Amino acid sequence: MKTDEKLKRWQPCQGYCQMTGAASAFLSVAGSKVVMNCPRWCAVLAERELANAVKEYEQRLFCSEVLEPDLLYGVSEKLKQAIAEACAAPQNSLLAVLTSCSLSLIGDDIKGVCKNLQPGCPIIAVDAGGLSGEYWNGWSRAVIELLECSSLQPAAPEPSSVNLIGSSTCYPNWEGDMLELKRMLKSVGVKVNLCLLDNGTAWEDLKKTGKAELNVVINEELGLPVAEWLREKLQQKYIITDTPYGFSQSIEWLRKITAALDLDCNADYLLTEIKIFQDSIFDTFAALRDYDNNWQLKRMVISAGSSCARSLAQAAAHDLPLSEQCFVRINNSCKNAGEGNYYKWQYADDLPQLGIDEYQIFCGTDRERIEIGDIEKTIYFNLAMPAARVHINRETCAGINGWAYFMQSIFSQMKQFIYLKMTGRIFYKN
Repeated sequence: MKTDEKLKRWQPCQGYCQMTGAASAFLSVAGSKVVMNCPRWCAVLAERELANAVKEYEQRLFCSEVLEPDLLYGVSEKLKQAIAEACAAPQNSLLAVLTSCSLSLIGDDIKGVCKNLQPGCPIIAVDAGGLSGEYWNGWSRAVIELLECSSLQPAAPEPSSVNLIGSSTCYPNWEGDMLELKRMLKSVGVKVNLCLLDNGTAWEDLKKTGKAELNVVINEELGLPVAEWLREKLQQKYIITDTPYGFSQSIEWLRKITAALDLDCNADYLLTEIKIFQDSIFDTFAALRDYDNNWQLKRMVISAGSSCARSLAQAAAHDLPLSEQCFVRINNSCKNAGEGNYYKWQYADDLPQLGIDEYQIFCGTDRERIEIGDIEKTIYFNLAMPAARVHINRETCAGINGWAYFMQSIFSQMKQFIYLKMTGRIFYKN
């Protein structure tokens, strides 16, 4: 297969357009509804990704179901009908109207249509055509529109308080990750004022954004535009930290935040917690050696958004016994992945073959898993969109508890692979 064909097959996050990102942000507000001004098939792509991320999305997501003749003669009437359907149910906190690529091209004035309506709640119209941006662009645009519409005003900051910016409900493990980050911040005396955006954020709570002393950007591709807008609007300072993975990264994350707040970082409790986990990990390594004395983790392959990939590669460098460097693949347009000896840029299709006693870790999407090769020796962990998994519990990969869970998953899969090898149920090729 030619190189360009390989890269085409490996293009991630197809279908994650700006409209999907904007819809996920608006639907994070409790009681909100979204009208997508687009063809039905376009709405289906968005619904596919929002189904497991948004509660009761069937009752909150509407479509104007534009047809080809409508693109010629105008879609105003169909849009009004869809808005009327969305407004039929009582107690709407917010109504957002979004356009897709095709509607952006014909230039229908959706803001003008919405301006003349009286839905009984705030209404926000956004041109979210995917040709002008990706999921991340739509999400940040939607959050800024939400804050603008909430009549946000400067407020006296509450000491030692932060806003966490860059939490999207479509990201795997987002809820568990936020709970873990809040837990760690509380242990060092930092209060989380608001998380932009939790699933079910109250419309009125958005007005509290200005009370934070510091904005912490935990996903650069999502949160940086929002943090920059808040700095200009409210003169709030911000720092970019990324979501921390790994033990050492978690402590460094806390130290960075407390330093920005002029606080002492007393992480003794968390360091004790880490020591307990590290002892358990060491014992598990030793036990796996008893099964197979020759096994080794050769490499980690990461295909994710820039913030996740950057942070996970750093965690792998410090907290994983890899015999090779990490292979990192950034799958969005925000490619500031930094520099360091733990980065090695290479496409997965070009990776060398694994030896008989070698294993690798792949962190990426369910769809990309089949492209990585050597699947019977690949330990898989989903840390990127799209995620076909259904998340029932609030599992986390971030922070201290998240890395313990990550290592537990690795060891469980490794033990299974070694057992199958020992029993002769799978045969590896060099």
